[in-house]
Amino acid sequence: MQIFVNTKYDFVKWRFVAVTFSVVWVLVGIGFYMKRGINWGIDFAGGANIVLKFKDAVPIDRLRADLADASIQQYGKAEERAVLIRLPQLGKESDYAGQVVTKLQRDLNPPNPGKTDINFHGRDVITELLYNADPDNKGTRPEARQYYFNVAQAIIAKRSELGRFTNMNEVTSVPGVTTGIARVLNDKTFLGAFNVYDQQTVGPQVGKELQQKAIYAIIFSTLAMGVYLWLRFDLMFGVSAIVCIVHDVAVSIAFLGMIYGEVSLNIVAALLLIVGFSINDTVVMYDRVRENKRKLKTRTTFEEQLNLAMNQTLSRTILTSGSVVVVLIALLLFGGKVIHEFAWILLIGVLAGTYSTITIVPAVAIAWNRWTGRTHDIAGPVARARVEPTTAPAPPRQENGRQRKRKAG
Repeated sequence: MQIFVNTKYDFVKWRFVAVTFSVVWVLVGIGFYMKRGINWGIDFAGGANIVLKFKDAVPIDRLRADLADASIQQYGKAEERAVLIRLPQLGKESDYAGQVVTKLQRDLNPPNPGKTDINFHGRDVITELLYNADPDNKGTRPEARQYYFNVAQAIIAKRSELGRFTNMNEVTSVPGVTTGIARVLNDKTFLGAFNVYDQQTVGPQVGKELQQKAIYAIIFSTLAMGVYLWLRFDLMFGVSAIVCIVHDVAVSIAFLGMIYGEVSLNIVAALLLIVGFSINDTVVMYDRVRENKRKLKTRTTFEEQLNLAMNQTLSRTILTSGSVVVVLIALLLFGGKVIHEFAWILLIGVLAGTYSTITIVPAVAIAWNRWTGRTHDIAGPVARARVEPTTAPAPPRQENGRQRKRKAG
């Protein structure tokens, strides 16, 4: 399938405009970073992330009073009554998130001595509660513990589906909950203020190591791509490819600074995907340039070769990038808040990779060609060495006897 047939767009002509736009874009991104700093995620900065879903309205003032150093923001839609709590880095390794959640569970719930918070505790605690009460008279055999374990697992699964229980009817209506189990749950449990939807703790040392490994991964993958193209084509294309990848990653990181996105492991994964995707169109275009050098029958400059190759591969470029863009837009619309920044970075990286292939890469290749004084990149028969056929000199003419006598006379 081809969208563009026999096009003759002069992409090379716009290379300076594209370079200017990219430089301005990156400088704007750097300006945002200088003004607001880098929004390091928990993966790199260390600290704790906690997502709580509340049974009733979120007690935001109480949370801020209890956690003065924390950043607290709405998580998801307002009707979900969920908050994201980001806690700063500690100077030592510990279960930071677990300690904070335990403190909040104690502070935000009224005293209920002898009762279990069914919105807070997990499967094992509920299993032990039911096993000790034994409302269905299963005895003390191992099968009894497994029986109550299955009931507790069903209760936790329902809680995960709902986000948290808001009334006891939701608990007692879980499949597998008998009348006896429902009576025990009503007597010995209560609905706590919140359910822990997610919690993470990353120590300072681990965060520092992850930063270093993320930087190394991006640098080494970029260099590996450049070396691959150097070996497959030549040094000029290898250098151009590295510049192209650096450009695409820089444009994506600049956009992250503009939206004050969180630098997390998801973003590193997105940047590595951009490195791989960015080189795809570049390889196809380089391969077409090399193929055309052998096929062209008229004299063609290097700039004309690049334009020809890009026009020949334009349909493929648009179809490949367009299909990826459609998927990424779907992720942005329906993927949820958790992967929004991941999808945004990939979208910007794909768009940057597409236009850098037809503008930035030619700019670098042409600059390299002129800087090194390469003249063998002119294709066509005029540029090829031609060897003119040589004819052997005619042997001296043999004179017969009659001709010799005439000359003598």
